[in-house]
Amino acid sequence: MKIKEIKFVIYCFVCFYSTFCFGQQANQKNTLNAFEEKIIHYLFEEILIEDQRYRSYLTFETTDDQIIHTIDSIMENEGIKEGMMYQKSLQLKLAQSTKDSLNELQKALDLKNHLIFRGLIETYGYISEDVSEKSFIQQLLLLHPPASWEVNSYLSSYSEFLLIEVQAGRMPAKSYANFYDNILAKILKKPQLYGTGQAYDRKTNQILPAIITSINKTNKARKKIGLAPLKEDEYRLSEK
Repeated sequence: MKIKEIKFVIYCFVCFYSTFCFGQQANQKNTLNAFEEKIIHYLFEEILIEDQRYRSYLTFETTDDQIIHTIDSIMENEGIKEGMMYQKSLQLKLAQSTKDSLNELQKALDLKNHLIFRGLIETYGYISEDVSEKSFIQQLLLLHPPASWEVNSYLSSYSEFLLIEVQAGRMPAKSYANFYDNILAKILKKPQLYGTGQAYDRKTNQILPAIITSINKTNKARKKIGLAPLKEDEYRLSEK
């Protein structure tokens, strides 16, 4: 059997097994054995690649992998601000037809990856760093809800589901808060609740603190999940 065929068999096995266990109670999780840990390692590696397969082209307005690598390198070694300034200086632009095609390809990948992820956490709970150093991929998947799903309902149902994972000690409170804030700010275009995410301002080339509606509301929400209160210079209040 060829390598690709072996990968496909493993992939289908995990999809089937996760779906089979999908209906169990959120606080009843199976214990991972060594074989299952290996499968999760493999899946996270594959999903990590697929999560940005087309999205990076859309973000940087180019399908030139070398340019994207250079921008990523600048962001990693010099800072996000410097990387964004370099990208801006290149005046990159994709044709709308290319963007549409890339969007459709990425949507298909996002849906597949998200369903596998949901099956895994329904079965085993939120996967910790002790199991896989690539566990952060779960956060990336949470931030990209399938395009056909209504976002407010997604946020409502997932926040309820994931709070159980936080309370059980399987999901870090900071990861949960970051998920909630990102959906509010980046997709729904609303102020954040927990104040975990900074924002890049293209006009001023500055990294700015999170926008929230009320420091009392935010600190109360943070305390509820075990996060320290925000300091005065760590937030901005919404003007609305």
